Amino acid sequence: MKSRFSQDKRAHYELCALIPEVIVKQSTAEVKELGQCLLVKWNHVMPLPSAFQSELQRWMNYWKRQLPISASSVTNLLTFHADATFFPNLRELLKILAVLPVGSVEAQRSFSCLRRIHNWLRNTMATEKLSDLAVIAMHGHEVPISRADICKRYMDLHPRRMMASSLFDGRDGD
Repeated sequence: MKSRFSQDKRAHYELCALIPEVIVKQSTAEVKELGQCLLVKWNHVMPLPSAFQSELQRWMNYWKRQLPISASSVTNLLTFHADATFFPNLRELLKILAVLPVGSVEAQRSFSCLRRIHNWLRNTMATEKLSDLAVIAMHGHEVPISRADICKRYMDLHPRRMMASSLFDGRDGD
């Protein structure tokens, strides 16, 4: 990986080295090199960039003492291990790692979904509504959305635009 990507692109990949299973297998020199790479790329998001190298060494030593490793996910690391007092910089980097897509599929899916919505709207809707629709379209399968509830709320907000008798309602408007 190091030979295929530039230093700038490698910094995204190097965030994965903060995962305990990976960092415990690295030498002190490798962790120092990792720290330099991450510091160059991410120092603008770190609360205390001057303390990052020592913090990274503490993180490695912490996990070497914790064998066997109990953290199973980045969110678990953030919740139980990456304390903002002892590991403020690592906490910020783990937050970034938690939201970065693992592969290009997630990013491509979100872009194609946004393109589909944008074509449908034909630039007639505000950006805020567009982003709300994009989130619903991308993650709608994870959250149960009741069309009847949406229609009822819309009718309550805009009684003149949509009368009680509609295709969704099934009533005759009496």
